[in-house]
Amino acid sequence: MLRRQAPLVVAGSVAGAVLLLATPASAFAKVVPYLLALAALALLLQPQATKWLASRPAGRPGLLLPAGLIAVSAYDGYWGAGAGIMTLTVLMIAAAQPLVQANALKNMLLGIADVACCVVFVLCWPVDWRAVIPMAVGCLTGGAIGPSVTRHVPGHALRIIAALAGLALAVRLWIPA
Repeated sequence: MLRRQAPLVVAGSVAGAVLLLATPASAFAKVVPYLLALAALALLLQPQATKWLASRPAGRPGLLLPAGLIAVSAYDGYWGAGAGIMTLTVLMIAAAQPLVQANALKNMLLGIADVACCVVFVLCWPVDWRAVIPMAVGCLTGGAIGPSVTRHVPGHALRIIAALAGLALAVRLWIPA
């Protein structure tokens, strides 16, 4: 599944990075809290949505997963905040992945997407290299700790915690600094 979805997240992430470099940040920043809240609510409603999709006569819609991954990776390449919750939601709803597998796939796909948009930024925009090291340390630390947490926390509880964190981030982004 990773090999099939990786080109989609690369394309989406590169498109998001190009969009960031080509448009004023204020335009997309206004939409981000709403997208994040929508993803968090979708994660809360994931069991019902998965059940509903599985019960439809036509089965699972074939374009939901690729379209969702392209959209979320474009968002990740542009903004990134909450992209993990959004990707987790897409994987759990569209691919009916159990939480632990969806989380592992999410980590790999977002890692690929992040490398793709970073290449665009490095090639097309001045980079503050002093910020790279702390960000890399945080990314690697989270990547090392995250899988063990998901294996030890019940999936239902982790899904609710992730959704509530997404809603909290959306509220934080709505409130001006």
